[in-house]
Amino acid sequence: MNNKKMKNSLQKSLIRISVIIVIFISISVGTLCFDIYRRDMINRYQNYAGDAINFLSSCIDVDDLEQCMRTGVKSDKYNELQTLANDLKETHDLFYIYIIEPLRADPPDNMMDVLAAYTLYEKTYEADELTDLGNYSGDAYPRDVALEYLKRMDTDTTVTYFRNDTDFGKIYTAIRPLINSKGEPIAVICGDILIDNIYKAAYTYALATFIVALIAGLLLVLALNRWYNKRIVRPIRNLENATGKIEDKCRKRAPVSELVMDEIDIHTHDEIESLSGSIFSMVEDIRNYASDLIDKDKKISDMQDKNSQLEALANRDSLTGIRNKTAYDNEIKSLEWNLKLGKTEFGIGVVDLNYLKIINDTYGHEKGNEAIKNICHIVCVTFAHSPVFRVGGDEFAIILKGQDLENIDFLIDKFNQELSDLANNKDLSPWEAVSAAIGYATYDSDKDAGAINVFKRADNNMYENKKRMHAERT
Repeated sequence: MNNKKMKNSLQKSLIRISVIIVIFISISVGTLCFDIYRRDMINRYQNYAGDAINFLSSCIDVDDLEQCMRTGVKSDKYNELQTLANDLKETHDLFYIYIIEPLRADPPDNMMDVLAAYTLYEKTYEADELTDLGNYSGDAYPRDVALEYLKRMDTDTTVTYFRNDTDFGKIYTAIRPLINSKGEPIAVICGDILIDNIYKAAYTYALATFIVALIAGLLLVLALNRWYNKRIVRPIRNLENATGKIEDKCRKRAPVSELVMDEIDIHTHDEIESLSGSIFSMVEDIRNYASDLIDKDKKISDMQDKNSQLEALANRDSLTGIRNKTAYDNEIKSLEWNLKLGKTEFGIGVVDLNYLKIINDTYGHEKGNEAIKNICHIVCVTFAHSPVFRVGGDEFAIILKGQDLENIDFLIDKFNQELSDLANNKDLSPWEAVSAAIGYATYDSDKDAGAINVFKRADNNMYENKKRMHAERT
């Protein structure tokens, strides 16, 4: 018992819960910081890219650029624009700056390159991979990405953004259309931001925040542990030890006078101190009440034994030992209640002993009692699975249930055959060779309003059987 308590001690539980809460809060803070940092940096870079392409757009002669697109010949303004775009990419942290003409959604060659900015490094070491005016995209732009570019072939010059996962990493694209003097969109100018580094920085920031929060939380847990131990764990442990002594005395069935609880030194001035006082008072009250309860329990037990004996006598026939008319009336009430619950599978049998008056008058009441007990024995053995009641001096009732009800005709024949065998045995005395009439009825909802009606029909059938027996004898 003590080992179990130590394994699940309150102090360990409080520390465990505190650590879990600290870890949860640290993870939540780290996750929140990651999301805030990521959103803030992406917004900053989006605005940065948007400002860059707006500046570059303001420097473009769109009609001249359109002429270059249609002829494939680079004008002086085109070359100036190329130089400006290259300088912009050198001085700004943008992954790509480019102008393309979306042609259709499905690849290949669904985009035509108009202009792309290059750094000095790219022109020196990656010249073979650089694109130029009039180049087509091949399979570089899948359908879903091409649709994003096609959507911006409109007349709204507001910069919008969309995300594009490429082989280079995750990219946010700032995009706006270029409008000629006729108000028609001829191409889109774009600036790409590589956001993988933003995510890495956000992860680093979130991890640092998590570690700081975790360390601060664990320090708080250590401080809380000292407080838990002083204000909660130690007082409760003292209370546990005091109540444990009372528990041991109770288990050992110590006398009531020894069930005295030690005073507990708890001065926390809170609910625990109040609880300690309440438990001490409760133990005293229980000890004072226990003696009275024991005495009263003994008196009640004696009364219950007497009541059980009286009840058994009240429901038992003193001559035969089977249940009497009172028990039968209670059984009828039970059947009536079962009928209300839809339990209708039952029947009632009635047995009436013949010649009891003759036996009493001729041989005395002692032999008449023998005859009653003999017929009672035959009824109980024949209908072994149903309760039998003595409801009159020479009359018995059987509540037919279960297999006795299912095999009633067979059992009636068996009963009559038993009596016939006794009658044919000339060595038996009249109180041994008993004779009786039997009748039964099963519950029929069309005929019976209740169990009493079933008894009446069974009684009538018994008397019809008695008349038949009388007619056969005469």
